[in-house]
Amino acid sequence: MSLRRAIARASEVAAPLRKTSKKDQTRLGVYPVPPEANIWWMNRYQVPGGEIKQSFSPYQQKIMWQWLWNAPSRWYWRLSKWAWPVGVPSLTMYIFIYKSCEADVEADIRAKAWW
Repeated sequence: MSLRRAIARASEVAAPLRKTSKKDQTRLGVYPVPPEANIWWMNRYQVPGGEIKQSFSPYQQKIMWQWLWNAPSRWYWRLSKWAWPVGVPSLTMYIFIYKSCEADVEADIRAKAWW
């Protein structure tokens, strides 16, 4: 008796909580839905583990593919555009001014400290 109750409770837990709207239930093609999966077909956005199944439309794929495909060239163009006016002077200032000042300070500390 208790085994049947446990099985009944498990099947009740696995049942969907609410039904999906009619618009989201319409088929987008011709493909078989087995009878044992009918309850999941009627509410296919609720999955036994609690995961959410999401789709990725062809339009989203087209937009994201173009964005990802063009990203390296876009960033290369942006960075190369500012390389000479900003990048090279900044790198030169860092190497020749900041690092030389840092080396002078280190040499002064080593000259004055006895340890």
